[in-house]
Amino acid sequence: MQRFERIELAVPRPGWLTAGALRLAALCLFIVLVAMLRPRLTPYAAGWVVLGGGLCMVAGGVLFAARTRRLALRLPVPGQVQRATDATFLLLRRLGLPLLGLAFFLFWAFVYMGVWWAHPADAFRGLADHPRFADFFYTAVSTAFISPPGDIVAHSRGARAATMIEMLTAFAVLTAYASSFVDWQREPQSGPGEPE
Repeated sequence: MQRFERIELAVPRPGWLTAGALRLAALCLFIVLVAMLRPRLTPYAAGWVVLGGGLCMVAGGVLFAARTRRLALRLPVPGQVQRATDATFLLLRRLGLPLLGLAFFLFWAFVYMGVWWAHPADAFRGLADHPRFADFFYTAVSTAFISPPGDIVAHSRGARAATMIEMLTAFAVLTAYASSFVDWQREPQSGPGEPE
């Protein structure tokens, strides 16, 4: 009887290829795919796309809240608010910055499309009469990095306000995500006459 050596079918992942790198690659792939979308939008079609995007965002928010609540019930942390906060940050860490960035970019692309839908002639300068969804996504990604694109310029007051709010929220989201890795609990200070 001939004996065969055991063959390892699972190929180990290289050490440099982390889950974060895979998520970042997925985000880059998604950005490229959105940039390649060819259909052009009329203001009427943009209204329907904004409505569909808004419903998807609400559904995603409800799912995230449900997962947060379920996780908070399992955490061995005293206090309901502390459990909810810890569960939220834990889920954000699991999702990773690239997937959070994707949700953020999509949200703001729909906001810009909604602003354009409300005032197509005035909202932006540099857009075609029938822009693509990719144009709004490009504006959202560029503005998130505090560098609004020079070829698509916010012209109306609503578009300018949305641009400024996106820049502020992008900075706040990145700061909150980075601070979730730091333990901000302070050591209790000893009172007068107590040993340190």
